[in-house]
Amino acid sequence: MPLRVNLHHLTRRTVTLHGELPVASLDIETQDEMIRLDRPLHYHMTVEKLADQLLAHGQLTLDLDCGCVRCLRRFRHVVRLADWVCSVPLTGPEQAVVEEDCVDLTPYVREDILLAFPQHPLCAPGCPGLEPTDRGKASTQRGAEGAECPSVWSKLDELGL
Repeated sequence: MPLRVNLHHLTRRTVTLHGELPVASLDIETQDEMIRLDRPLHYHMTVEKLADQLLAHGQLTLDLDCGCVRCLRRFRHVVRLADWVCSVPLTGPEQAVVEEDCVDLTPYVREDILLAFPQHPLCAPGCPGLEPTDRGKASTQRGAEGAECPSVWSKLDELGL
């Protein structure tokens, strides 16, 4: 279900569009394992026809399920384009495709949403990262009877360098 506007409606007045666009309609494939899309895009915009273009402006909001690149904790990140403005050409080499007197605004919305994605998602600006572990110490393992077995690396700990 794409986000479409009818050109005949725009000849008489501006059109206001608002609602939700399912993630599947956005057709966004993130290659980033730290960002998942699982909620719809919310939009509220006004579209008007100028001489040879459409001018859309309004607000776009999309909730992302992100993983912090420092501590790996999952958190919600909101992409909000409060003053979104888009010019859709109706003539020239980059003109929009018109099907049944309608123009699909989805590709333009998708492009601007993707540009607003976080490059390196952080749960908080001062995230310290993963908790430190005992580095340099060989871990011990439990044998079949439950007794501690020394790690194969424990001999290196005994070198005392």
